Amino acid sequence: MNAVRGGMVTWRPQPWQDGDGGGGEPLSDSDSEEEDFPDDSTTPLGDYITHGLKQLLDSQQLCDVTLLVEGKKFMCHRVLMAAVSPYFRAMFTSPLVESRLTEIRLEEVTSSVMETVIQFVYTGEAGLSLETAEDLFVAANLLQVMPLQELCSRFLFEHLSVDNCLGMYSLARSHHDQLLLRASLRLVAQHFPRVARQKDFLLLDHGTLSSLLSSDRLGVESEVEVYDAARRWAEHRPPVRYAYMPALLHHLRPGLLSPEESRRLSQELGPAAGEGPGGPLRPREGMFEKKIVCVDLTPREDDRPTERSYAVDCFDPRTGKWEKLAALGSLVCPGCTAVGDRLFVAGGILRTGTVSAAVHEYDAVLDRWMERPSMLQPRAMLGLLGCGDSLYALGGSNRSALLDSCETLELATLRWGPGPRLPLPLRAFACAALRGRLYLLGGTTLEQNRAVVHSGVLIYHTLTDCWTRVPLDSGTTCLAGGVAVRGGVCAVGGYMRDTSKFLDGNYTNLETLDATGRVLFFREGRGSGAEREVAGGGGGVPVGERGVAGGGGSDRAPSPVVFPGLPRRIAAGGVARWKRRIYVLGGENGSRFYDSVYCWKPGWRSWVQRREKLPRDTGGVSQFGCTTLKFPKKPILSRLRVAKEDREKKASGGLARESGGPGPR
Repeated sequence: MNAVRGGMVTWRPQPWQDGDGGGGEPLSDSDSEEEDFPDDSTTPLGDYITHGLKQLLDSQQLCDVTLLVEGKKFMCHRVLMAAVSPYFRAMFTSPLVESRLTEIRLEEVTSSVMETVIQFVYTGEAGLSLETAEDLFVAANLLQVMPLQELCSRFLFEHLSVDNCLGMYSLARSHHDQLLLRASLRLVAQHFPRVARQKDFLLLDHGTLSSLLSSDRLGVESEVEVYDAARRWAEHRPPVRYAYMPALLHHLRPGLLSPEESRRLSQELGPAAGEGPGGPLRPREGMFEKKIVCVDLTPREDDRPTERSYAVDCFDPRTGKWEKLAALGSLVCPGCTAVGDRLFVAGGILRTGTVSAAVHEYDAVLDRWMERPSMLQPRAMLGLLGCGDSLYALGGSNRSALLDSCETLELATLRWGPGPRLPLPLRAFACAALRGRLYLLGGTTLEQNRAVVHSGVLIYHTLTDCWTRVPLDSGTTCLAGGVAVRGGVCAVGGYMRDTSKFLDGNYTNLETLDATGRVLFFREGRGSGAEREVAGGGGGVPVGERGVAGGGGSDRAPSPVVFPGLPRRIAAGGVARWKRRIYVLGGENGSRFYDSVYCWKPGWRSWVQRREKLPRDTGGVSQFGCTTLKFPKKPILSRLRVAKEDREKKASGGLARESGGPGPR
């Protein structure tokens, strides 16, 4: 029924009437009444707008400005160009003469590129290829069409290779594209010796080359490779570039040179060039080798372990060999993480049953443990993560409660302070740091004095200092191992439930649990509505025994990652990433303990069991600290050791003289 009010027609939907009651024709001739009801699918308003704008462009209707590029005219609509591009918004709204012109000449782009830009503005689509993406990226940056620039950036990112990474690095650096810059720099640095022999390397400007030579991430095994690269670049155009050599050679690190290498540089550049230590005594990335460190593989049933059994063990996946590191007291469920080449172990349960607040840092050069300031609160089953210049000790439990507190250690000053409080008490969760965020997957929390597994992910954004809570309907685990991989984080194995009961300061396990072989993968998307508690973040997709993880809420769905299930059900194992592979060492399933070593990398259909087992015939161990650490390679290690010992001797001698004692003779 329609009603007229003040010259306006108002439409009201009428009550439902079928064919018999209404006295008219039936509403449908279908056999099923259910077919007459509308489904839930609707066309979004944005689709209508996009389709309408494209029709207006194709028919050249209502166009109010013409862009002239290389003699070719492009008729379009000011309001749309201004809505998408701050560049055109400023042009059309400024008091300058361009705002009143109906035809505007653009000199900075080609007509073919401009055609693609306009096509994208009106449709959201752009045909990209390796031949056109770079020019389109530059034009999108110039015209400030940010969605198109991001699209081109991701396309170039996906097509990065050793052959084009140098050009992509220069492109990203000149246009301040952080995603492409990080990815291309990583590739340039990893393959620097090969990249330095390419023709594009000789075309770099001295500022870009200087930035590269100063990087700690260069994949060189010797500083001579850095010197040879700078010399090759300078000799390409000697009259102009020799003037830059003193500044470029300033990035050399003579203290890392061998005696033979120092003599060579002295002969070619003069005696001062090869003298050490000079420059930072920091090894480059190629001077390290990564190994997996396991803290306390002592069998838990061993009631009288000797000091020898406290040794920290180190596994080299490349050689398959185990080696012992300096001893550290026995700890169950400690926090263990590496920040660069610094290894930290915090908290854990001592043999006496006491929960520890102690923190130790491992010195890989001198093979020794150094005691650091203790945490403000004892913790076990905590998350220990490094991000930026801070170390985070998150959640966990002690003998009196599950914890929702967090502490941060400033790595420069080694001072603890209060950190961001967790949204709920949590322990035994899988955790990983990625892109300035801390991810806490699953874990155990308390409900009415009974432990329950938290079915979700907590995400702490270090830049904005806020938490995001994302529920996962498929469930999560506790006592799983966490690791970052392929742009997301995953929890490997664990228990699907926790039957512990908390009463009067004591934890009682009510029944034996069965572990799972499942791998849960979580990748944050954009624009998902799955988050709770704090706005931001995105949805997650769990991975089952043989599930596929995809993106949620992203404009561009990430490439799927397929995780096969573990060959056996494992909880509380050591999980670490070595290069592109994930390793699972030891672990448990109820009262059974394992000494196996499994590994997997993206692309493999199943996990592979290594021939090696945990060392010292343990029979199986779980709930130990595990992480990957960078160790200086042997030639570099010996030079660092000598330099470090010399510094400590000088420092101790200086202190002795200040106190009035005898100095070194």
